[in-house]
Amino acid sequence: MRGALSLVVLLGSVNAACGGYRPPPALPLQGEAVSGAAPTQVWAARAGRRLTGRVVVRDGIIYGAGVDRKVYALDLATGTTLWSSRLSGLVTGGVLVSGDTVYAASSRPEGRVYALNSRSGKRYWRSKTGPIGAPLALVAGTLVASTQRGQLLGLDPGHGSIRWRQRMGMARVAPLETGEGSLVVATVDSIYRVRAADGVVSHRVRSPGTIVSPWITHRGGLVAGTTDSQVVAIDPANLRPRWSVRVDAPVLGSPAAVGDTIYAVSRRGTLYRIPPGNPPKREQVVELEWPVTAPLSVVDDELLLGGADGELRALRPDGTEVWRLRLWRPIELGAVALDDGLLAIGGNGDLHRYRQ
Repeated sequence: MRGALSLVVLLGSVNAACGGYRPPPALPLQGEAVSGAAPTQVWAARAGRRLTGRVVVRDGIIYGAGVDRKVYALDLATGTTLWSSRLSGLVTGGVLVSGDTVYAASSRPEGRVYALNSRSGKRYWRSKTGPIGAPLALVAGTLVASTQRGQLLGLDPGHGSIRWRQRMGMARVAPLETGEGSLVVATVDSIYRVRAADGVVSHRVRSPGTIVSPWITHRGGLVAGTTDSQVVAIDPANLRPRWSVRVDAPVLGSPAAVGDTIYAVSRRGTLYRIPPGNPPKREQVVELEWPVTAPLSVVDDELLLGGADGELRALRPDGTEVWRLRLWRPIELGAVALDDGLLAIGGNGDLHRYRQ
């Protein structure tokens, strides 16, 4: 029952985002400052209609993928699109970049994993896998993909051949490397530790709640939010729970760390601080007046939160608002920290580079 309820919460949030589509205003009107000493916008650009999943900045290029079935590469300095490559289905989980290769996966109607040249977008290979349901991961020389049919696949990253298959239920977040050639996979009701070389499961525990956003590593543990209103930490070596705290609503976005302190925000918009302790206890920082729809990001020790209203807010760790920017709504992806500022991602394929 808990797994079914969690999926209802997740699907409801996705449908809400997709059903309220409106044509965006002209790009020059986006990214404007609403309050505070906001960073200066360098450029604004669009990549498709809506970016999904992981966006990567590497060697002066932004890589992302959209609901229009395309993978995009944009110049970080100017926002100019360098290339786009169309896949056979809706791109799942954004992109993964390693060396000169961009990896991406599609769901329906044709589930495949692709390898593209990072400079041209030309396809190296594609592998038929069935619809993919979570972001890809590259662990100890194996490309790992989770299918919507509940299979975990290990692929050769050089040519796409499938090395192994393991049935374990559907996952929503990317497998996470944990050292010693192993990875952690979170499905709707279980957490697994798997060997990357052959797919053998070494540990399995019942999940403390469905996890729909990526884990973060903190003080030697893995920390995530759950759809049943908890923030949890586990030991990556044996998957044993370290601690858990309950909050006022589901935590659908990844927590963030500032120093030795965890910050998490609930779906209803309450920001919590979880300082170290034995066991740690939650502290409510501020109760916001709008739902948070994007994972927390940290830029220069400020907490960045994207909301359903299309505004990106920067808060100090004590909850004080520093500045606010208006993008296109809803904001579903976290801001990306850059050496001299940040990259903000709106809800309609709009990208904004800011300099601080």
